Amino acid sequence: MLKKSKQRLLFIIGLFISFYLEGTLMHVFPFILAGKFPMVPYLTITWLIYTVLFSDPNQNLHLYWWAFGIGLLYDSYYIGVLGIYTVIFPVVILVTKLILEYVDENIYGSTMIYLIDIIIVLVLGYIGGRMSHLVYFSGVHFFAYAFGPTLLLNLVIFLLLYFPISLLFDKYRQ
Repeated sequence: MLKKSKQRLLFIIGLFISFYLEGTLMHVFPFILAGKFPMVPYLTITWLIYTVLFSDPNQNLHLYWWAFGIGLLYDSYYIGVLGIYTVIFPVVILVTKLILEYVDENIYGSTMIYLIDIIIVLVLGYIGGRMSHLVYFSGVHFFAYAFGPTLLLNLVIFLLLYFPISLLFDKYRQ
């Protein structure tokens, strides 16, 4: 019972730390992250994906509800329009769980899943931004200047944190 509560506590603390760090990084490094090639570090979605990959599947963490709630908070705090990431975060959890049924749980399979998830986040985020009139640049501009750098930044973050986060979840796994 204690292990279950520790894993649940690890998930919740990690979720809020990643949410906070995401905004902090954008604020501290605007000259790097918001230049000609803007990059967004999606630490919150990265933590959610790590949780799906590394947590005990029998553990009842209510990931969809947490993804919905943190998406709502994300939209209200970072975006200003409710609904975009409130929908995207649970969709990414669903896609990750579906793909995980067919892919081995190793660094290669996890990286492939992560790339698919980040592409979904980027494309759906862009479409949601266009529909809510938050984004005015064209799709060509988005794919030429923002898509690649954001994908690369998040892939580097994912790979750098993969083994430490894996060990952290292993410590609290049943």
